[in-house]
Amino acid sequence: MAEILRRKVLHQFKKLHRTRLNTFKGDEYALKVVRAKINEEYRKNKDIMNYADIEKLNKTAQEVEQEIRKTVIQAVEKKPGIFALRITPEMLEDNATCGNSLSSDNNQSNLANKKPVCGENIKKL
Repeated sequence: MAEILRRKVLHQFKKLHRTRLNTFKGDEYALKVVRAKINEEYRKNKDIMNYADIEKLNKTAQEVEQEIRKTVIQAVEKKPGIFALRITPEMLEDNATCGNSLSSDNNQSNLANKKPVCGENIKKL
């Protein structure tokens, strides 16, 4: 049982580092800072023996890895004031809101000029 948990923790540790390498590719400072933070957090909690606590920490590490992978966008300055963004396919999610989200009275005039979203004009099969 302990070996399985140990394997899960090591897997998540390695996954965090792979995500760090991919997310901050080319940014030596960010790579170094994030590496130090990951290692610090794992060292800080290395003496915890309670199975439930370890599972909880591992779940937190999994959520952090997912958050970094899906929401952190790397911007590289190509020219003064001109930035290139590195966006991965995992970051592209459908975030358009469906329905009438502009229901307040002061936004009613905007509804007449509002363009359809979420496939409102797509024919049903």
